[in-house]
This record gives sequence, structure tokens and C-alpha cells, in this order.
Amino acid sequence: MSKGRDGDEPIFIRSNWGTSRYVYNPRNPVGVGLIIGSLLFAAIAMYSLRASSSWSEGELRDAVHAAVRDLEATPRTLGSWTGGYQSLIRDAVEETGEGPTSGSGVYVDAADDPYDKDADPSVDLFEVTAKDVDAAFCLSVSPPEPEPVLTSVEVSLSISVEEGRC
Repeated sequence: MSKGRDGDEPIFIRSNWGTSRYVYNPRNPVGVGLIIGSLLFAAIAMYSLRASSSWSEGELRDAVHAAVRDLEATPRTLGSWTGGYQSLIRDAVEETGEGPTSGSGVYVDAADDPYDKDADPSVDLFEVTAKDVDAAFCLSVSPPEPEPVLTSVEVSLSISVEEGRC
């Protein structure tokens, strides 16, 4: 294989593990450089994969606010087959293009407390969270979600966003 200038150790040597493959030679400075470079490349690749597959607080904030603008922009058609406000909000957050490229990890949960006598009956509360992020957003949606019927209902949504849990 490759020899150094003064007959030094070769850059590649045969593996001592019983195979006939070649490996980097740690006794050669170029081999050591290749070993370190390979480890750095693997570490950077793993970090970038992790970063591209999880939400950040800023991405979640931007996605929630963009989804709210989108939902308020045009009237929405609801029916028993559409899944209600929860799926409407989740789909709108996913369609913003923010966040990880694979797997959404966005959770939208109804936050209405049926036992709270002081709760405003003119709004439905939803909590938006994401996997790997501590941030949460409380969405107050009005008008309240209509009862599921076999026909479709068109609603114009008004949504306010607050950071934190509901």
C-alpha cells in the first residue's frame, strides 16, 4: 500500500482480526489523521441527523403562529369525517413546513376543563406541544366546536395564542 517518505509505516495495514480487509494504521501520522477525521465526520453526521429530526422551541413557536394565521385566513368546513378542531390545528401546524423533516411529533390536546365553572363557554381551549420540547402553547378557539353532524358546517375561526400551558 502507500508508504511514507523514509519507509515509514504504511497508511493502510491489513486487519489483525482474521479478515483480509485494510484498516487505517494508527502508527502513521496520516493514518491517525484519517482515524480522527472519520470520527469527527461520524459525530457531526449524528448531530445533524438529531437536529433535523426534532423540534426546537423557535420552530414550534413559528409553526403555531403560522398555523393560526392560516386557520383564520379562510373559513373552514367541518363535518363528522374531518376530525374536529384538534386534527384541523395539528394538520395546519404540520403543513407550515417548520420543524423536523420526518415525523411530526406535534401533539394537540383539548384543554377544556368540564368542571371549571368560570371557564368561558364561547371558546374551546387546545394545548399544542411537541416531542423533545418543553414549550407549550394554549390556543383559544372560537366559536366552540359544533356538535358532529352528518352534514358539513362552515366556520370562520378566531384564535388567540398564549405561550404556556392552558
